[in-house]
Amino acid sequence: MDNYHFSTVVSQDHLYKFIAMYTSLEAHCTGYQIYVLCASRVVYDILTAIRFPHVVPVDLKRIEDDELLYAKRERIFHAYCWTLKPVFLHYVMTQYPDARFFAHLDADLFFFNTPDLLFSEKPDASLYLTHHRNSPSFWKFYYVTGVYNTGFVGCRGDAAGLAAVSRWRGQCVEYCPIQEDPMRRAFGDQRYVEDWPELYPGRVHVIESLGANAALWNITEYTVSDRGGTLFLNEDPLIFYHFSGLTAVDANEYNLCWYYHIDSDDIVDRIYLPYVRLLKKTVEELGVYYPDFHEGFTRRELIPATHFIRI
Repeated sequence: MDNYHFSTVVSQDHLYKFIAMYTSLEAHCTGYQIYVLCASRVVYDILTAIRFPHVVPVDLKRIEDDELLYAKRERIFHAYCWTLKPVFLHYVMTQYPDARFFAHLDADLFFFNTPDLLFSEKPDASLYLTHHRNSPSFWKFYYVTGVYNTGFVGCRGDAAGLAAVSRWRGQCVEYCPIQEDPMRRAFGDQRYVEDWPELYPGRVHVIESLGANAALWNITEYTVSDRGGTLFLNEDPLIFYHFSGLTAVDANEYNLCWYYHIDSDDIVDRIYLPYVRLLKKTVEELGVYYPDFHEGFTRRELIPATHFIRI
């Protein structure tokens, strides 16, 4: 039995970020498989050709039924990818059940330490969530994106875990708005998990470590330090960082954050620069083997001039 079966949804725009995440898992995780729902055929073809160890590419057509195809016709691509997150997690849990733990991972996560630290806080829980822990300047976003961030959602394949993910799946297939809907308390796939603690009492663990799902919306509240090669946020080891809002102009130029300039040299030098250097290497290596692949870049004039850097 594997320790982990991870699932993720990867479009052509996020392929190089997924490869970076995979590289980080290879460095910090054992006994895992990561199942990749390829949101475009080119992603499936590339991952099938590369044959990364522990990566199982899944063609989107393999899971699309009439219900999903209807949602696909009615939604923009971004919203459809959000819809697919719980759909694919449920698929992996039911088709590949031989694992201790399951988790959806957004493609723009990056692991600095072992995911064992996430689940070992409460190994007998059925569901694992991470709180946004928004800094004061992001408090207003609780009313949009909700309390928990679904870039990571972990679970066990027990009755509560399957029930919660199945319910989440049905909710997203029915309605997955790209804009905030305050009347229905909905925003993409995000807010449907907020009632899990009440629906599954005693089975939900909100991960306590500050090092879980650190991101632009909370990182300014922490002190970043390097202790013998391990990064810490305050007194907690950094487990994974969510590089939401990081945008590539090309292989050499990136905007680190859409919302503000990151003033801390420790945050930039210890968290962002190692990731960006790996993205640059990944883009260059993809270019060698797939010279016609140029996805994942955004024109500079379409990006807010908050924190551009060149590598």
